Amino acid sequence: MKEEYWVFGGALLFQLGILLYRYYQRRSYRKTGEEIVNSNYDSYLELRNETFALKAEDLGIATFDDKETAFALMMEMHIGSALQTLVAFADGTVWIFNSRNARKNIGDSDAADLRLAAIDAMATAQYHFARMRRQDVGALLPGHIKFYILTNCDNYSAGDTIKAILDESSPWTELAKKGFAIGDELNKIAENNPTKRVVYPKTTVKRGKPANF
Repeated sequence: MKEEYWVFGGALLFQLGILLYRYYQRRSYRKTGEEIVNSNYDSYLELRNETFALKAEDLGIATFDDKETAFALMMEMHIGSALQTLVAFADGTVWIFNSRNARKNIGDSDAADLRLAAIDAMATAQYHFARMRRQDVGALLPGHIKFYILTNCDNYSAGDTIKAILDESSPWTELAKKGFAIGDELNKIAENNPTKRVVYPKTTVKRGKPANF
């Protein structure tokens, strides 16, 4: 009889050990997932700050010393549970990065329509930055889209609710349409080249911290 109790007790302890192990595994996976998410978000913020710190000459883009000229337009919004930033430059280059996978994706430089969409967006940005706030790089509010325009003199920003932008009651609807047009071209590239390799070049910034901090 004692042997049966020992067998029963041993089996119970074994099952309890399995449950504790599975619980530990789940906690470990959850913790690892949270660490990855936090790491990606930190990397996203680093890329965001790196972009704010850029000057036109870092990218080989010419500007005029006697005229304030926009050289980059950033559009930041929520994509599902992630934050995503689309960046268009005056030379037609496009970057896109988000807080889920913070690597800096570079648009296909051979895609003429993407390049033209970026240049068109920059032409529009040139006429909008004068109405924006200077050096406001605060966090994106839920349900909003925020725009940043970088010039050879300063950084500017403005934002509005997604609802106001979509129903065209926002003064920034035109900028949003230009950003969405770039997004459409990126989607076309992804559909037509599903296996195309994305290159992640490094951009050297000549300052130790963002220019607007």
